[in-house]
Amino acid sequence: MNPLFYFLFALGFFIMSTKSAQAYLDPGSGSLLFQIIVGGVLSGLFAIKLYYRKIKLFFKNKKSNKQENIEHNDPAKN
Repeated sequence: MNPLFYFLFALGFFIMSTKSAQAYLDPGSGSLLFQIIVGGVLSGLFAIKLYYRKIKLFFKNKKSNKQENIEHNDPAKN
């Protein structure tokens, strides 16, 4: 089976088998979690913005190279 399945199964088992922690979560904890999520999303979008042009050029060059190979190997033009 898939290793991801085993990981998720084990994670679910450990989460369901834990006892209550008797912990207090203050409003600052929720704010910190919110900041972590927003920061992660924004940094991911920024990384995509930085590398978008390089990725686009990579696939564009790959497509144009295929087209050139097809044109050079076309027996009808010879």
